[in-house]
Amino acid sequence: MILKSSSSRIVISVIKHIVLIGMLGFLFYVFFGAYENLEALYNTFGKDYFSRYAEAETGSKNLVTSILLDYRLFDSLFEAGILLIAVSGVIWISRHEIEEKNAQFMIDKFKTPDLFVTFSRLVYPLMLAFGFYVIINGHLSPGGGFQGGAIVATAILILYYIDAEKDTNINLIVTVEKYIYIAILLLATASYFTRGAFFTNVFPLESSADAKSIYLVVLNVLIGFKVALGLWAIFTAFLKEGR
Repeated sequence: MILKSSSSRIVISVIKHIVLIGMLGFLFYVFFGAYENLEALYNTFGKDYFSRYAEAETGSKNLVTSILLDYRLFDSLFEAGILLIAVSGVIWISRHEIEEKNAQFMIDKFKTPDLFVTFSRLVYPLMLAFGFYVIINGHLSPGGGFQGGAIVATAILILYYIDAEKDTNINLIVTVEKYIYIAILLLATASYFTRGAFFTNVFPLESSADAKSIYLVVLNVLIGFKVALGLWAIFTAFLKEGR
């Protein structure tokens, strides 16, 4: 009986491995088959159009920014709204009966090495400056509000290691984030009165690229601040939760 049960397990194991190998082989076959027919299935009209007209129509040298903040601005607004909902959910889940104003539960300044604190003081202004650089130059080089906002939020997080008793009012942060999101929506819909279309650049199509870039910079700054505040609120909530 023992030999039979052992043999059965071996046979079942072999069958499972054969089925798994067969499934992997089928997936590779489908993948390479689709890859070979990629040029036949998809044309390059979109890529060619963006490469030729994106800078003139949006004022952005960065094609990704021209798509995210102009051609597909609705998607970016939806992503920013999802972040706002996520922040509100985290705050609601981590709410305590006693409201604390600081986030020092997971950070003990007496246990933090002095070298780390000194290094944080040196890195903080550099990260903050780099975050603002990425935000403001998002229409000229890789970056933008989402990426730069994440860098700024990380820089703010370092402040807790520099000053563990730093007061943080999460409710105020979330409130400001909501107002900034409303400002983003208003700016995105203002194009209806200037160009007759929602969610595009507010400057007329015949305007210069420099004029259109003003809209991109303002939108990137608003998105950057919103993302930074949202991630800051999430970080602080997690730190409070770690008591």
